[in-house]
Order: sequence, then C-alpha cells, then structure tokens
Amino acid sequence: MVKTNQKKFNKISKEKLDPASLQATSQNPPHYSKTVYQNNLNIIPSTPSKSFCSKCSVSRCVCIQLLIFLGLLVLAAIIIPILVIILDTQASPCARTYSQSFTTGITQAAQCTAWQQFTTGLTCISYSKMRIYGSNDATGITVSDPNVVTALAVALRYNTTLALTHNGISWRVWQCSSGYEITSSGSACSCTVGYTIRPCPWVNGWWGGVQTTSCSAASQTLSLYFE
Repeated sequence: MVKTNQKKFNKISKEKLDPASLQATSQNPPHYSKTVYQNNLNIIPSTPSKSFCSKCSVSRCVCIQLLIFLGLLVLAAIIIPILVIILDTQASPCARTYSQSFTTGITQAAQCTAWQQFTTGLTCISYSKMRIYGSNDATGITVSDPNVVTALAVALRYNTTLALTHNGISWRVWQCSSGYEITSSGSACSCTVGYTIRPCPWVNGWWGGVQTTSCSAASQTLSLYFE
C-alpha cells in the first residue's frame, strides 16, 4: 500500500516538474488574463487630447481679454466726461479780470491803482481771448484771435502804444496823461462813443465808458478780461 502511494506521488511530481509542460505553459499563457487586460483597457476613460485643451485655453484667454477691454471702455466713458467738466471749470492760469465801479464826474484813486496792478499782471507769453464789457453791456466785445489778444495784452503790460484793426473794430492802446487806455473807438484819448477803459485819466471823471461817451459818462461798471 505504501509503495503504491509512493508511486502515485512520484508520478504527480514528475508531471508538475516536467520541463516540457513548464515551457508550454510559459509560451502559451492562459487566455483569460489577456481578456481581462483588454477589458480593463476598455473601461479606462479617455483623456482629452492636448490640442483640444490648448484650443479651450486660447478661447478662455480671448474671452478674458475681451472682458478686460470692455471694462476699460466703460471706465473711460465714465472718467473722460468728468475730466472734461473739471478742466472746463478750472480757470486758465493766465486768466485775469479787471472790474471796477465808477461814479460820474469822479476819479477814484482805487480804480487807477487796480488798473495798474491788472496791466502789470499780464505776464503770460500768449493770450487767446479778450473781453471788454460793463454794466451797460454784459456781453460786450470778445476777441478770440490769439495774435490780436496777445498784442493788446503786451501793449497794456509794457505801457506801449498800439493801433490795430480786427473784425472791423479799430483798437487802440494809448497813453492819456498819467495812464494808458484801451478803446474800441479808433480814436485815442477822445470822448468818442465806444468801449473805453481809462481809469487813470488826465481829466477828472473822464475814465471811459461802455456804449457811452468816454468823457463824463454816467456811473457804471467797467470790466476787461484776458485769458
């Protein structure tokens, strides 16, 4: 009985250790392992390709840039009008105004002193606008030619005589005794009706006038503006 069992054991061992069977097994692996591997590949989700990802990234960047650009446009639309309003409300650094009240038949020293301070303060290199007006004519006459305006301002500042015609108006800057006048009448140191400011006259009360005679005119306010 023991010998029979021993023979069976030896036979089984030979079968398990037979080199031919081992080689056949290694060359021909079980089919089920390959099937399982293929099935595993089939269930693995596919990942997006690099080109698809790059396309998405470019589209996203373009959208962000467009949003930024639109935001800047909206911001500019808000800021620009505000800046324009601020600049319009700010006075020009060269802007100067002379405005004094005069009483008929009287020459006040304060008006003459204010005139001298005004003319010596016309120190800008150039001016673009001049307006002469008063209580008799709040609109007055406006000159917007920079060459003409600058020439009139320079003549007043340096107390030099000047005669020029612009838009049919004959302007004069002239010395009348102790001070200089500016007039649109075309006649220097005269009583001609026009727009004349002469705060330091040689005759008491002949300080000028707006749309009136410039000698012994009715009480009024005379104003001159440069910018």
